[in-house]
Amino acid sequence: MAQRTTTEPKQPSRLQRAIAFLIRAHRTLREVTAATDHAAKLLQNVQAAWRNWVQETETRGDLRWT
Repeated sequence: MAQRTTTEPKQPSRLQRAIAFLIRAHRTLREVTAATDHAAKLLQNVQAAWRNWVQETETRGDLRWT
């Protein structure tokens, strides 16, 4: 009976590993940037709502800092 030769899977070269790392890093940074942009928009909405609330309460005279 002949023995089958088992070939070990080839390991990726240094260049391939470096490219894969850079691709993963790029995707991660893109996701972080998108999340940061989203958070900034939410913060702007909260700030605008706060300003509107303060202006409305000042006009009505409801705003008391006690």
